[in-house]
Amino acid sequence: MPFFAPSTHGNEPAELASFLDQQCAQLRTTVHGLTDEQVRAAPTVSGLSLAGLLAHVAQVVHASLSSVAMAPRTFELSQYAELNERIGLDGIFGGAETPDLSRDELLAVYDRGTALIRDPTVRDVPLDREIPLPDAPWAPPDFHIDARWMWLHLCTEVARHVGHADIIRETIDGATSFDLNDAVDAAEHTAE
Repeated sequence: MPFFAPSTHGNEPAELASFLDQQCAQLRTTVHGLTDEQVRAAPTVSGLSLAGLLAHVAQVVHASLSSVAMAPRTFELSQYAELNERIGLDGIFGGAETPDLSRDELLAVYDRGTALIRDPTVRDVPLDREIPLPDAPWAPPDFHIDARWMWLHLCTEVARHVGHADIIRETIDGATSFDLNDAVDAAEHTAE
């Protein structure tokens, strides 16, 4: 059932990773069967594209989980360029820009950006460990978070963007997430 994250029977760090991984998989599914041009299209008044959403989520997940992994050291804003270069989005910051990448290139970047979800060194960070926020416009001064908050925040942010992606995809060709999950499942069974 693609809409349900697998249960890990009470293992909270694994549950959080499972929910985030499931949301990221749903976002990835929204580009199934689309052309490069359709992935870069911005068919709604928002100006959002599936390419921009994939790039943004890859950046946010990778940077946020990198900050969890390196805590208690402070994650510096300047490290975004290094992280973006590592996953293949050098020169793109914040996800507002639509990357000039093919769908397959973008999915490879996305997969590199979200791979930390399944990394045991990130998942095994104690959930009550404080995560210092960078000095950035979106990080309020004197705002304190822990690893649990970061995982929950990522789940909610990615879920919001999955909703954006669903609307964009339906605008492009009418496909719904139910249709797309079935199509991806059929493609995976055919490949086996």
